[in-house]
Amino acid sequence: MAENNLYQTGELADACGTTVRTVQYYDGKGLLAPFGYSEGGRRLYSEADAERLRFILMLKAAGLRLAQIKGVLESPNRDAVLKPLLDEQAESLEREIDESSKRLQVLNTARADLEHIGKLMATTEPAMVERMNDEKARTRWWIVMIIIGVFMDAAWIGTLVLGIVTGVWWPFPVALAFVAAAGAWMVARNSSHSTYICPVCGAEFRPKMGTYFVSNHTPRTRRLTCPCCHQKDWCVERYHELPVDLAPGQCVPGTCHGACEVKAGDSHGGN
Repeated sequence: MAENNLYQTGELADACGTTVRTVQYYDGKGLLAPFGYSEGGRRLYSEADAERLRFILMLKAAGLRLAQIKGVLESPNRDAVLKPLLDEQAESLEREIDESSKRLQVLNTARADLEHIGKLMATTEPAMVERMNDEKARTRWWIVMIIIGVFMDAAWIGTLVLGIVTGVWWPFPVALAFVAAAGAWMVARNSSHSTYICPVCGAEFRPKMGTYFVSNHTPRTRRLTCPCCHQKDWCVERYHELPVDLAPGQCVPGTCHGACEVKAGDSHGGN
């Protein structure tokens, strides 16, 4: 603190956590004026000036323009003037956050395709929107499968314990039947929404149900034989929001040059 409890420019900047250049800039723009001058002609600022500068810095950090800040400072009804400005800024930031979130989803979807599939699955905006919807649907489906899986475990374990403890065994086979039916439904449902990409030739296909049911798999891959190149390998799953309009054992048109694509084209009217 300088003479008579007043700040010089550098001291004011330090006290408010900013730079001398910033203090001079706001001074020059008329947002901040010195309380007085030293005998040597240096600007001196009071504690009230320091509070004013802190207020300016806070509004600037909130994204308000200097003209808006100046209007707030000069108004006798500061809070009444400030509220609609803050509301407008909040709405603007929410729009920016929403737009940034959408851009981030596009980036993450493209990165995930490159990481898990090895290539971009969408190269246009409509196709990317579809891919993002597919990934959201995949997440929802995984949640559903987890919930059903919990009920399945609870059913057979609970009835098994019941049989051991009480000797009442008839619920156990009923639970096993439920588990088998629920498991078969989940497999069939997942199969109808999934295609797989061959790592050898790049063909995208829907496997036959029997092969799909018994094949080894991870959350994102399944060991399948490609109907195009006939190589067996870990194929990457591509989940679709809507059921796949493709017969089991056939490739997606345009991804395969084998006989399976000819059959797929015939089944779609030759298109």
